[in-house]
Amino acid sequence: MARILYAFSAQGRGHRSRATTVGTALRGRGHSVRYICGGWAKDELKSEGEDPLEVPVLRQILVRNRVRLAASIAANYRKVLGYRATVDKLSRNLASESADLLITDFEAFSARAAAKIGLPTLSFNHQQIVTHTRYSTPLRHRSEAAFTRAIINLIAPTDPVKVLISSFYYPSVRDPKLTSLIPPIVRPSVERARLTAKCGEHILVYHNDSAGEEGLLEQLKQVDCPFIVYGFQTPRDNLVESNLRFRTPSNAQFLADLASSRGVLCTAGYTLMSEALHLGKPLLVTPNQGIFEQLLNSLFLEREGFGLATIGRQPKAEDLRRFLAREPEFRKRIAGQHSTGNDRALDVIEQALGRCAPPRTK
Repeated sequence: MARILYAFSAQGRGHRSRATTVGTALRGRGHSVRYICGGWAKDELKSEGEDPLEVPVLRQILVRNRVRLAASIAANYRKVLGYRATVDKLSRNLASESADLLITDFEAFSARAAAKIGLPTLSFNHQQIVTHTRYSTPLRHRSEAAFTRAIINLIAPTDPVKVLISSFYYPSVRDPKLTSLIPPIVRPSVERARLTAKCGEHILVYHNDSAGEEGLLEQLKQVDCPFIVYGFQTPRDNLVESNLRFRTPSNAQFLADLASSRGVLCTAGYTLMSEALHLGKPLLVTPNQGIFEQLLNSLFLEREGFGLATIGRQPKAEDLRRFLAREPEFRKRIAGQHSTGNDRALDVIEQALGRCAPPRTK
């Protein structure tokens, strides 16, 4: 049995989903796991009986589907100024845990604290597909790619024992000895939903920032198709306007609507895209501007024939009609693409443990 600390970013729910799915499975193999996180994720874990170590949360600020650099700096500068004190305090906490391994899912402070006390670190996320694989970058996006690589390298561990990347697409890795590229990590609830998933009539719509998105709603109303809409302000659940049904946040209802949908219209965040594909759903995506990882997700989505992307603009009615016309083609390409990386991830983690930690008895 190994003692594992598992840190993850609370910027979005995908990191928490992956970390707790893998952490639960590691416990199932007899290992001890304690989480490290902050913000809403810490509060949720505490409500579930966990005892996470707390770290500050760094956030990207999105307005009108674009990362706002100045606002992001303003939101994080106090945490950055206190970086050294945070790392010093966290390193003392990590040392008291007598852990064998730190796993970090794009959390900014824990890997530096681990390095300070000589605790081996495994980096496990999707973001490092940008820095650790080979792909062609469109000329007009090269400055955005360079900026994103710089940010990822600031946050990711500098000397990990392993880099583990989950993805629904598979460019060649730069260093196969260091990096393993595996299929997506799938939550048990999503795996159960796949067994009963069906192709319904509606398109699921989700946007992580609805500011300035009213124009999108007007485009949806021009298309002969029902839409179930999440991520927009609505006074009550099930409010209906024309062919739009608005939902308030609910994990269970969202998954049910996803599993019974015809397809998905969303931003290009990795977790929702990978879960939609696991359930056999074609995607029409609009990447958040300024996040090159989302652009890369979009480019490979189209390259693999799993859906369409509108880059640098919101989809219009004609984009939606074109997507619906090609939906059977996309669905056929997606069929059989529901492999998961859950067991492979556990094997890679245990192999890393075998190289960096002596075995413990229970």
